[in-house]
Amino acid sequence: MSTLFHSGRIITMVDQDDAPEAVLVEDGRIAGVGTLEELRARLAPGATVGSPGAASAEEVDLQGRTLMPSFIDPHGHLLQHGRLAALVDLEEARSIDDVVRAFRERLEQREAGDNSPLIGAKYDTDLLEERRHPTREDLDRISTQVPVLALHRSMHVGAANSTVVEAAGITAETPDPEGARFGRGPDGTPNGYAEEHAAIGAFVAAIAPGGQADAGSLLAGAADPADALRLATEDYLRHGITTAQEGAADPGTVSALADAAHAGELPLDLVVYPVARWGAPAREQFADFTGGYVGRLRLGGYKMILDGSPQARSAWMSEPYEPVPGDEDPGCAYGAHANEQVEEWTRELAADGVQLIAHCNGDAAAEQWIRTVERVSSENPAVLTERPVMIHAQTVRDDQLERMAKQGMIASIFGVHVYFWGDVHLTNFGPRRGRRISPARSALDRGVRVTLHQDSPVTPPDMLLTVWAAVNRVSRSGRPVGLEERISTWEALRAVTTEGAYQYGEEESKGQIREGMRADLVVLSADPLATAPDDLRDIQVLRTIKDGETVFTA
Repeated sequence: MSTLFHSGRIITMVDQDDAPEAVLVEDGRIAGVGTLEELRARLAPGATVGSPGAASAEEVDLQGRTLMPSFIDPHGHLLQHGRLAALVDLEEARSIDDVVRAFRERLEQREAGDNSPLIGAKYDTDLLEERRHPTREDLDRISTQVPVLALHRSMHVGAANSTVVEAAGITAETPDPEGARFGRGPDGTPNGYAEEHAAIGAFVAAIAPGGQADAGSLLAGAADPADALRLATEDYLRHGITTAQEGAADPGTVSALADAAHAGELPLDLVVYPVARWGAPAREQFADFTGGYVGRLRLGGYKMILDGSPQARSAWMSEPYEPVPGDEDPGCAYGAHANEQVEEWTRELAADGVQLIAHCNGDAAAEQWIRTVERVSSENPAVLTERPVMIHAQTVRDDQLERMAKQGMIASIFGVHVYFWGDVHLTNFGPRRGRRISPARSALDRGVRVTLHQDSPVTPPDMLLTVWAAVNRVSRSGRPVGLEERISTWEALRAVTTEGAYQYGEEESKGQIREGMRADLVVLSADPLATAPDDLRDIQVLRTIKDGETVFTA
């Protein structure tokens, strides 16, 4: 099958000034880029436009619309994004009462006697009237028999009712886990709040099947993996994404994805990064996915989570957060793991010759990761050749960016954070640090390769919103946030195409329209390079193409 695209704007992502008339696709690859006349002449001999069969050809008149490489998501949690669709949706809550009401409505839909855990997700304290997290007393209004767990939109903090707190055995005498903490009243009694994975994990272990202390196990029980995968991939494809990531995957998630891949149920490419603490057994257990894609799935390396969330004030900073009412002595938060543990994991996993990616929101966490890479790479250069990535890089400093550039470390920046939480960053960090959140301009100016992601399900997998956010840097309230950190539309598009392919080591097959590349393409309603920056998020994805086959049409 041959497909000839023409009569529209074609952005190759090779050069900003490229303007070919047509693109020819054959057998899932770009077969030619050039004039319409020459590519029509190169159609398969005997091919007839519109006729069925192997010798058929299709001409697609773009009618002035734009064809470009499809988008590459350099960090997210695809299956988790689908699983959250089965939970109580707290995204629209604007008060604690709204949170309680949403849970009660779901509880009323259950059969009598169903006391299985009731889980909700995506509440945002910055949108709640009370500007605080729910407490166990708040959630006890829903039920004192059914375990109730509410997960913050960041997925780094949450709250539980008394049923969960008591089942977990958390008391005033219970010490905080390393790299995490429980919220407490004046006398030390736990108030239901849990900050970071080790603390949330204590709640999860008390109510998850088999007592597994990870959110993945709990979410797996809340949604059928096949349904979750379908919901997630449909959403990604609707937004023009044909390469995605499952970051920080637990064993159950990898197993579910491996089954889907073997069954041919993945409509896009998915790169999986098991959590570092799982270690070498992950690659041994799923050895068939450690090379190229099998059923559009492959293991990319390992993920470490080194700190928390800046909007939850748990990102590990080198300078204290700004005081706010109720948190007058905030400190700098904390790291998730000791330096020795991070170095041990890096040394062990780098010996396997795989890529390592690390979640670093605070500049102290960034420092831990940069120093670790510097130390371990002096012994094993494979750490650098496999392209280490700093995920989020929200508050990374200029001096750190300069060291990252020397190491060839990639900054995958959570640029759309500026839109969703720019206002709270200015509150949490003050104007000097707050305006530098997600410093893409500073990174590019210092020679650091930059990709842009959404960290779905934390924010929607909407690449055009991400591009708009990086180009405009305006918060949800319309407030400018560090306009000096804006990047151009071309640079933002590179970050979600060409640079995304480079991060995955796939730059010779994805991210550009040139001969021999995979035909992963997207048709847009308008040309981003000719669109006013304010209007970029209004551009629509009209068609998504994976390996030459249309997988979404508007």
